[in-house]
Amino acid sequence: MVYVDKQPIGLTPVSTNFTYYGTRSIEIVKDGYRTEKFLRKIHPPWYEIPPLDFVSETLLPFETRDERIIDVQMSIEPVVPNEALLASGEQLRLQAGQGIAVTPPPPAANGLAPTLVPANPEILPTPPSAVPPPGVLPAPATSRWTPGSWLQGIFFPNGEPLSVPSTQVLPGGGFRPPSE
Repeated sequence: MVYVDKQPIGLTPVSTNFTYYGTRSIEIVKDGYRTEKFLRKIHPPWYEIPPLDFVSETLLPFETRDERIIDVQMSIEPVVPNEALLASGEQLRLQAGQGIAVTPPPPAANGLAPTLVPANPEILPTPPSAVPPPGVLPAPATSRWTPGSWLQGIFFPNGEPLSVPSTQVLPGGGFRPPSE
């Protein structure tokens, strides 16, 4: 089954007409195969670019037809053993009971249950190898430079945006300044 912009078009091979050029979301679904989702940019041909489109659509005595062929090679969906699926579900149940947010599991290429790790590493206990020995100070945290950080330092020297007092908007569009 083929979907274009989340609208069902039909079973392959399929053709459809369209009014506007641009980026289209295409999804192809078949049982036993991986669902293929992709974006395809459809550029207009030279005779559909303004002002040439006026000439091609009104003055030419014949109809022009723009046909596009999109060929997609689908791959077979890997079979996940029931034991691996049950183990993964049990692991998710245990982690959900502990309040741990998890990332989506990677595809199981070798048929084994994927190991899930918490999405937030701050909730994990610190491994013993990462704890410095007594009497040794930990290394200071270095701040990474990000684009615009120097500009942020100019406008927000303390790292916090300035607090703006709230105003009360009156009916009719006026406002009342805050009382101190």
